[in-house]
Amino acid sequence: MAAPKNENIKEKILNSASELLQLRSFSEISIADIARKAGITKGSIYYYYNSKEDLLYDIADGYLELLFHDLTVWVEDENKDTSLPRFLRYVFQRGVADPGKSLRLHLTLEAIAGNEKLREKLLGRYRMFKNILSEKLQERKPGADGEYEAWTILVMVDGLLIQSLLKNPDIDVDKFIEDTVEKLKQ
Repeated sequence: MAAPKNENIKEKILNSASELLQLRSFSEISIADIARKAGITKGSIYYYYNSKEDLLYDIADGYLELLFHDLTVWVEDENKDTSLPRFLRYVFQRGVADPGKSLRLHLTLEAIAGNEKLREKLLGRYRMFKNILSEKLQERKPGADGEYEAWTILVMVDGLLIQSLLKNPDIDVDKFIEDTVEKLKQ
């Protein structure tokens, strides 16, 4: 009979793989690299995951769920000023300052490179983000084209994330966010 699964080991695997994904692409990371980083055997990883891709999907799910949860909690906090300018600032700043931004970029690149299952997961999450942004924008800005503005925000966040990772000296991200908040308030 197999030993019972230990959630601490699974968490170690996920954390170790996520940390490695901050530095390298998924194709450059081996199961041995993950096992070494986690301080476990390769067999332990295969006990939890049938393949490296299954591990990637679990990482993507956890990361995207955390982003969505954080956004939902923030916008629904009745004790907070979640007015339109603060809402917009939060979405932009959180998207750019996200400690997992390298992970997000690697997941996106993996999906673009042909990982169809991951692509579908990412597109599904984009739709969820678009829907909540659209709903919350329309609540704060009656008459707005919530869907269009939500997609505009998501596209801008992705662009700002890339510029931030590139450390582009020609764009002041904070000023850009403030200017964008002012334009979107209108």
